[in-house]
Amino acid sequence: MRSAASMLELIVAIVVMGIAVMTLPMLLTQTQNNNAYTMQQEVILAARTKLGDTLTYRWDENSIQNDTVRVLTTDGDSDLNVSSDGIRRIGHVKGDKRRKFFTDLNASTSPANLGPDSGDLDDIDDFNSATPSQLQLPAQNTNLDYHFKDFNLTTSVVYVSDTANYNANDINFVFGTTASGTSTNIKLLTLSVTGNNETPFTLRTYSCNIGESTLLRKAY
Repeated sequence: MRSAASMLELIVAIVVMGIAVMTLPMLLTQTQNNNAYTMQQEVILAARTKLGDTLTYRWDENSIQNDTVRVLTTDGDSDLNVSSDGIRRIGHVKGDKRRKFFTDLNASTSPANLGPDSGDLDDIDDFNSATPSQLQLPAQNTNLDYHFKDFNLTTSVVYVSDTANYNANDINFVFGTTASGTSTNIKLLTLSVTGNNETPFTLRTYSCNIGESTLLRKAY
């Protein structure tokens, strides 16, 4: 007798092959979703990296004195103004190397002048621009690959309210997102990301007018 596939075996084989073929669209869809998720994470990482890089710049272009970032005077909450000794505010530690104001009380940049100046990047508000940065990806040659064409990263910098009762033992403070009409001690950095056929998202962070301490060095 010669070996041959029975009708039942043939039917089972056809069914198995049919199931395998039916799963192909699902596999392709899942691959597209995975590609989309991966690209979204790449864009979020790029946006977070740009925001973190922006925060490494000085708070204001007028902040530097003798290579040290100083506290500037603003039109914000009066509790944060310079105190009677002329160089410190409430909460400052007295000491030559500690955070303090300029001796001539330099003021921060006005709200109307926030933005790039002279083409240089020397403080965070220089990144305030209506011109977005672009993340461009090469177009794919098949409709089976999920892809984005372009992403636009737009950064804005504004002053926001710094109002609170800083003389109280317990300070309740809510960071806002509404731009202030005057200079304050808090700048809001907003990075908006828009993409082709994608829901836009926004990252926000704050930078404060606190100056910096000078490193102490041991004298020999």
